[in-house]
Amino acid sequence: MFTRLDSVNRIILSVGHGGLAGESYDSGATFGSYTENTEAKQIATLLASKLSRNGLTTVLLPDYGLAKTIAFVNAQYDAHADWAFEIHKDSTDNFKKTTMAKRAGIYYHPTSTDSKAIADAMVKVFKDNGANKTSWSRPDTDSNHGRLGWIRQPKMLSHLIECGFMEDDLSNATDDFYATIIAKAICTSLGKVYVL
Repeated sequence: MFTRLDSVNRIILSVGHGGLAGESYDSGATFGSYTENTEAKQIATLLASKLSRNGLTTVLLPDYGLAKTIAFVNAQYDAHADWAFEIHKDSTDNFKKTTMAKRAGIYYHPTSTDSKAIADAMVKVFKDNGANKTSWSRPDTDSNHGRLGWIRQPKMLSHLIECGFMEDDLSNATDDFYATIIAKAICTSLGKVYVL
């Protein structure tokens, strides 16, 4: 479907924030006793299983934290044959369930037309499969940080996905919903039919 994806034969998944025990740990956003890192890890684990069941070689990386994960990815994986995703959950003080529930988004590299086109197509799949119609794709320059390490530093094609909000439903069923729409979008982008 996309020439840039013709050579992709492996999906690399990372979880936002985090860090190994004994190192500096970043929980990400919090909501009550819930942390973004834990919620993203649950979604990424489900996503890895769904992609594997659909015949895609998938690697769920150890929870090293951002800088160490990027260094590990660049050292261990193929810049031309791997596609990397980092999974997050968004957070806002102004969450409105009626208009913001099940909203998903993808950040892409602002100078790569391939990165943008792929993100746009994936968001269409999200919306076609029940995600909020305000789901979005944006360049990383539109993020709160003005640029995102996960978008700029990995050598391979990489995208960052926001799976709804910490303030929204955090049930297992909602985790599965996000994992499913992402898996469908990845399969569609690679010209595969999602079957499980």
